[in-house]
Amino acid sequence: EGDLQSLMDEAREIQVRLSQLAKKKETSCHVAFTRLMLLGQVGKAVKLIDSNSDIKGVHELTRHVKSVLADKHPDGKAAPTQLKMEITTPEPQPVIFEEIDGQMVYRVAKNVHGSGGPTLLDADGWKHI
Repeated sequence: EGDLQSLMDEAREIQVRLSQLAKKKETSCHVAFTRLMLLGQVGKAVKLIDSNSDIKGVHELTRHVKSVLADKHPDGKAAPTQLKMEITTPEPQPVIFEEIDGQMVYRVAKNVHGSGGPTLLDADGWKHI
């Protein structure tokens, strides 16, 4: 009781341990993010970053946010003429379309993998059709 020096020493020791723990947690997060990215699990890596962020959800659109976005996304420019290539593709021969029948569409639809793009149907949706 009344030993202020030992109380201050204990407080300093606690502060040192807390700062070391915070550094370990930050390093652990970096290692986990790197591991997920190397494994190709980009979605999980992004979720890991989002879960550690103080900002949740969509930002409120303020003047500052709008100016930052404008700085990151400047107005587009026309491509220089020397970079443009003239490409002409031949018209497909009508004989190609003669092979397309219901069975061919069925076989191809059964072997489709991936997401649907503009149709908003994924591969499983096409298989059920």
